[in-house]
Amino acid sequence: GKPVLYYLTERGQPALERGIIGHDKSLAKVLEQARAAVNYPPKGLHSLIIGPSGTGKSMLARYMYEFGLQCGVFQKNDAFVSFNCADYAGNPQLLLAQLFGAKEGSYTGQSGHKEGLVASANGGLLFLDEVHRLPPEGQEMLFYLMDYGKYRPLGEAVAERSVELLLVCATTKDPEGSLLATFIRRMPIIITLPSLAQRSYE
Repeated sequence: GKPVLYYLTERGQPALERGIIGHDKSLAKVLEQARAAVNYPPKGLHSLIIGPSGTGKSMLARYMYEFGLQCGVFQKNDAFVSFNCADYAGNPQLLLAQLFGAKEGSYTGQSGHKEGLVASANGGLLFLDEVHRLPPEGQEMLFYLMDYGKYRPLGEAVAERSVELLLVCATTKDPEGSLLATFIRRMPIIITLPSLAQRSYE
């Protein structure tokens, strides 16, 4: 595959990892998986991060984006888009509209066309935290996106839109009981972040 470009510090560690506590100990395997996911040709492998609250799932997603910039998977104008599905979990239609966009009148109170976060992340990385809060319909829309690189805004019956992005999802739940099996099967990389209690003092 393409060469990986590291920006080395005086200690020989990649500069991105220098500020991550445990990069050479309890998080070494996690970061190795993250780098492999991003650098897999041609545009990386979609990933699912599992771990308790406060273990660094958002930090790891940002690391994957910055690593992608360094090794040329992403360009400087490619976006990092982060969204917590729990913020709109009480309103599934609004949640899906935030992600995929919506045509005018597609749900109560909708006026004008709304662009979604999927469109904003085109070319870059879309990080979805608390992805288990997505309704089954939303998970199905995501795995269609992963399979074909296409999606339909809410209320759009015919026209599809194309995007190319790296999808990184995160959950605090056991994916077997909270996500569709068809969704999990489409995640070639599953990264488990150890709890703080499982990490060494160093």
